[in-house]
Amino acid sequence: MFYSALIDENIVEATCKHLCNRTVIKYKTACNLEITRTIFLVPHKKGFPLATELQRIEVKNASDKARNLSITYMGMFGTGATHAIFEDVTYTNVIMQSAALYNDKGEFIGITPDYYPEEFKQDTRFVSMIVRNGDKKSFPQSFCTDYNDFIGKGTLEHPSGGYNLNNKLNRKGPGFFALGSPFTVEAGKTVVIDTFTGLSSSKDNENYSDAIMCNELENLLSYFEKSEAVEETLNEIINFHENYCKYFEFQTGNKLFDSGFNKNLSFQILYQTFMSRSFCQTQKGYREIGFREIQDMFASMYYFINIGYQEFVRDLLFEWTANVYKMGYANHNFYWVGKQPGLYSDDSLWLLQAYYRYIVYTKDTSVLNEEVPVADGNNEKRAVRDTLKAIIQYSACISVGDHGLPLLDHADWNDCLKIDNNYIDGATKEKLYYEQLKKTNGKYGDRFVSDHSESVMNAFLLKLAIDHLAEIAALDQDAKLTQEMSELSKVIYNRIQEHAWKKNFFARVLLNRYKDGSYTYLGAKGDKLSDDPNIDGVYFLNSFSWSVLSDVATDEQIGIMVDTIKKYLLTKCGLRLISPADLNKLAHDTATGHYFFGDRENGAVFKHASMMAAAALVKAAKKVKDNELAKEMTRIAYFMVDLVLPYKNLENPFQVAGNPRICTQYINTETGENIGPLLSGTATWLNLTLISLAGIEYIKEGISFNPILREEETQLNFVLKAPKCSYKFSISKPAGFARMESSEYELLIDGKKADSAIIPMFTDEKEHTVTLQFK
Repeated sequence: MFYSALIDENIVEATCKHLCNRTVIKYKTACNLEITRTIFLVPHKKGFPLATELQRIEVKNASDKARNLSITYMGMFGTGATHAIFEDVTYTNVIMQSAALYNDKGEFIGITPDYYPEEFKQDTRFVSMIVRNGDKKSFPQSFCTDYNDFIGKGTLEHPSGGYNLNNKLNRKGPGFFALGSPFTVEAGKTVVIDTFTGLSSSKDNENYSDAIMCNELENLLSYFEKSEAVEETLNEIINFHENYCKYFEFQTGNKLFDSGFNKNLSFQILYQTFMSRSFCQTQKGYREIGFREIQDMFASMYYFINIGYQEFVRDLLFEWTANVYKMGYANHNFYWVGKQPGLYSDDSLWLLQAYYRYIVYTKDTSVLNEEVPVADGNNEKRAVRDTLKAIIQYSACISVGDHGLPLLDHADWNDCLKIDNNYIDGATKEKLYYEQLKKTNGKYGDRFVSDHSESVMNAFLLKLAIDHLAEIAALDQDAKLTQEMSELSKVIYNRIQEHAWKKNFFARVLLNRYKDGSYTYLGAKGDKLSDDPNIDGVYFLNSFSWSVLSDVATDEQIGIMVDTIKKYLLTKCGLRLISPADLNKLAHDTATGHYFFGDRENGAVFKHASMMAAAALVKAAKKVKDNELAKEMTRIAYFMVDLVLPYKNLENPFQVAGNPRICTQYINTETGENIGPLLSGTATWLNLTLISLAGIEYIKEGISFNPILREEETQLNFVLKAPKCSYKFSISKPAGFARMESSEYELLIDGKKADSAIIPMFTDEKEHTVTLQFK
């Protein structure tokens, strides 16, 4: 953004507030100009562009004389040739030229890039501007599309061509644009400038053509012709988020914590439900949303449902479901077109957790009967329940290794474990599988025979998915499926205990290709892969986390693993993902081959995984019989939470860096520095962990209430909304450790003593009080 008035006059004051759903920047200048800039995204409406950012600039003249000013709004369009960001940046420039936009009256209204290859014309960017001066309204008066002409001998802050735009269209990229307009602001008056930067796309209109963008832009400008429409839209956005946040609100009296959770964190999980890793070019040059990002819905669905968006949540679940193939594997990445089918073997298993949370919360089992397309294409559809069953069959029966546990494939989740150099994707596996059945005269459901490695984390995810499907089936009164899943759960549990528990930890991967027995597993004592002579094996945090979250680990195993974690994974920077390892002995494309130890997946505090571990510690702390073990796990969980809470970065910002409002993903365990990207599952699992610490867990009977406060806390209050009622919770206790498993307490619901800690999900549209007093 360039203001010519600010070039000659010093800014005497500037503030920037990044509110949850908008950014507000304010300037005051020595010449008594007060400038406010508000930035937000326009909600999508039928006939509008697919996405539009609206920036409102208000210039108030607080002096006693009129000021003749000009404004220049500039920026850069993204490229339609996203693949070329990796391969050929020059290509992204020469395949585009700039074009001017005019309305039916012949007025110049903005700029758009014009791509040559037809396929890149399916996503069309644009920029437009309206200057509102009293009752008068005008569009930009000049433009520039050549960055070099605009900058000239100056700089981006002080461009030589900023005052006089050349009104020339540029034959090639990059997609720079600048729109300018002179205006006079009278003494005591305010001029308002609205800019619209957006995208029209064939993804939103199957009959897309060159004229569609023009029509959609015309609809947009017509809608916002009156200044009041901008204010109404912003208020609509603000009201939406205010209502969205009311699902769960802490009332601790700590302003940083309360606003951090109630506003910032809730907004982040809202935003990344749709964006996630694809948002940040600080991580990837170009990336789409991934199948694993359904984890973001684990948290956001409750917020949506409580403001009446249950159908919307169903539709989102169906989008992920439609990226599952008939065989049961899934596309790893997708927005409009799925990619990397069956490459990452954990992908489809996350879907079961999402459906479980949705169905247990809403009791809407009808979702199981909905017909959703399969990713294979051919216009084939099947019921959601059949997709979920196919995922289980693929992961528990077909794509398994020598020990009957799921294959690792290219890699699972985010431990950078690319152990098998001869991995195959789902489509290749499917082809080879049918060849195997033909050759052996086998039946569908037989194991795919290979010597590929097995993922123990996938085994935990599978066990949890099976248990979830059993509970879903019970709610749906499907006794046959409930029985089948209950029996299969026992089989997987026994396989894990027999093959994956290695004296002091669950292994992370079982290795099958070493026929001489030189390496048989990775991730516990005796694996012979440690890179530290003082450590007897390699230890992975996720093996602990998911053994607990899947209800596989016993009390004894949990105690042993916590001791191991404290010895090898717990650092002053938090719970590291992995102890020192030399995975180059196994493969050439692993974390230890990519990063220094202490960075990212090679021994950093990977906050996404650390919050999964915190959630596991909290779950275990609520149920283990050993009170001292429960106390120790609670302390570690709160220690990790405090390292992840974004506003904690303000305590030492220059050393730890990070972002005081948004969860970043890594902490380097050598330097303590927080490293991006900005959007990740860290926010989701922080949200889930804090809600679990407050005691909330949804089960088919209602709310299982089981809080664990900090030892020094004596009081915790929060408000919870449900679809047809609301609750006010109040928890009090003496200083020290207390939990419902081993402490005396009194639980009151609406002033009456409760018979159990299961709180009904009321449907009376009333507010209910829940009071817990530890003695």
